[in-house]
Amino acid sequence: MRTQLIALLAGTAFAQGAAAQAQPDILYNGKWSATIVAEGGKRQVSQLLLSGFSGTWLGKVDAVDNAKKPCTATKFPITVQTSNDTNLDFTVWGSTVSPACKDLTIEMKPTGNDVFEGTVGGVGAIRVARH
Repeated sequence: MRTQLIALLAGTAFAQGAAAQAQPDILYNGKWSATIVAEGGKRQVSQLLLSGFSGTWLGKVDAVDNAKKPCTATKFPITVQTSNDTNLDFTVWGSTVSPACKDLTIEMKPTGNDVFEGTVGGVGAIRVARH
């Protein structure tokens, strides 16, 4: 009986710990609008759909240097690396859609209620707001 009680308590503690780790990610699920401002001042607006630690980037991605053709795709998978109270970091996997498309590494911090700002590696600044 004592062994069963210990096992039950341990299982409950494990489940609560797992739920606590997964919960911050749920806060960011949904539809977001992203605006990238490149170092030259050019603006690009895209949509971001987040679900768990993955999602979809709906918008343009620049072509890789020396690409034989432009990156014409507009739907790319993403993987979330960090999702917590202080950071939202993810990668847009352009190269998985076409070898002509760049991957984007995006690192952001919250700046307001449902608003993040940060950088897109090698491109410029980004601001993301929930729809």
